[in-house]
Amino acid sequence: MEEDAKMIDKVTECPYVVGNKITLQLEGRPVQATIVKTFEPWTNSCAMVLSFDSDLSALGIEGNVVLKVYDRRFSIEQRTFCKADPWTPEIERDLYKYLCSDEGLKFAIEHEKFCIKEREEDHDFMPTIIEEGTGEEQHPQNTCEQEGANENGHTNDNDDANSKGTLFKLSMLSINLLSPLFHAYKMAFRGLLCAIRFFHTGVTAVLPWRHQKAIDIKPQGINRNDEANGNNSTNTYVTTEEQQPSNLDAAVEDAGESEEAAEEEWDYLGSELDFCFFKQFRYESETEAYETMKDLQGIHIPRIFAHTKILGPEYTQDQPISRYFEHPGILMEYIEGFPLPDIAEHAPRKEWQPIIDKAVEIVNDIMSHRILNDDTDVRCFIVQPDPANKLESEYKFKLTMIDFGHTRFRRQYHPGEDWRWWEARDDGEGAIARVMERRLEVDHGGGYIYKRTPYRQMLVKDYMGEHCPQERPIPRDV
Repeated sequence: MEEDAKMIDKVTECPYVVGNKITLQLEGRPVQATIVKTFEPWTNSCAMVLSFDSDLSALGIEGNVVLKVYDRRFSIEQRTFCKADPWTPEIERDLYKYLCSDEGLKFAIEHEKFCIKEREEDHDFMPTIIEEGTGEEQHPQNTCEQEGANENGHTNDNDDANSKGTLFKLSMLSINLLSPLFHAYKMAFRGLLCAIRFFHTGVTAVLPWRHQKAIDIKPQGINRNDEANGNNSTNTYVTTEEQQPSNLDAAVEDAGESEEAAEEEWDYLGSELDFCFFKQFRYESETEAYETMKDLQGIHIPRIFAHTKILGPEYTQDQPISRYFEHPGILMEYIEGFPLPDIAEHAPRKEWQPIIDKAVEIVNDIMSHRILNDDTDVRCFIVQPDPANKLESEYKFKLTMIDFGHTRFRRQYHPGEDWRWWEARDDGEGAIARVMERRLEVDHGGGYIYKRTPYRQMLVKDYMGEHCPQERPIPRDV
């Protein structure tokens, strides 16, 4: 009880509300800001407009900025999609207690490696190399780039080498066994319970409960006279509301409750760990995307001012496991405008064609940076009147693309990979142009006609025709 009393979380409900003040870590010091506006619903991150209480002009921050924070606690749509319970301070305390144990920390490290490996396999990335003595993930063709980035002062505030020390290296031996076996155990146990319920006859089973317990389930006697007289002997096994449950039913019910309790414990703690790892994947992808497209910042994508983070509860800070409770974020330029799907409400009909064509141009410009965005969507474009354009200019509106948390990079693939094959299947321009063409046709009788760009035509010809093999080409040896 005394230990629980020390673990007080000042955050008991979502703090991202207009008018609230929040504290960010910026260049190693706390900075306060007031929330001016929020962009809901929140998916993998929480986005809002901030007004800082202090002068940050030295960082190039003047006026309002957007904070995009990867906070697993309040990423409502993600939690709903994963069927996870709403976050509570009790979840945070339970996760902290679990990670403070040797067993919990070891499993978290191993499960993180399992998630990384699973992600690599899902996207056909090159396998991650674990450098001896560091525990940091390195890609051989990106090592020099990372070293250069470190020289320029770009570091990840959320890296915590302490939590990936000796335990991490030891866990490498069991990573390919423990996580799959854990899930296999759950499936086998669930199958055992189903078999007990299905056969409903004599079974002797050793159920892997938290406290190992051998159970002998004996078959009930069958009245052969009743069977000969045509009475259904299975009535012996039927329990009405007025009857007490049989020993078999009680055993099965107890087994089910124990299994469900064990699953519930894993479900909510395991889900939080999954959220920890995948929000980090998204944050790192978005950070790398903006860095890769540095030449487009302020032109086709927002300018990035700084990387920040929100600390976890005080009882989790300054510890090797702090990173599990911190929430990384990005401070970027605030673009005022309207979303591309609302073009008919804010722009004259004659401008629809050039505006959407410009969006297609931006998508292909981003792809030319050897980036594939798996979340290319019409909602990712903000449209605003462009004061830099003259009235006779073809584009009287400026477009800015946002949201790069679901990006993939050329460097993540084998050097001999046929990158154009991946570009052909991405079809970012179709995700914008075809969708807008169809929407405007349905709602307004037209207003935009999509014509493939020359590069897209070549990709379709080379990779999407009936004569083209659909399987991923085997990477060439380099």
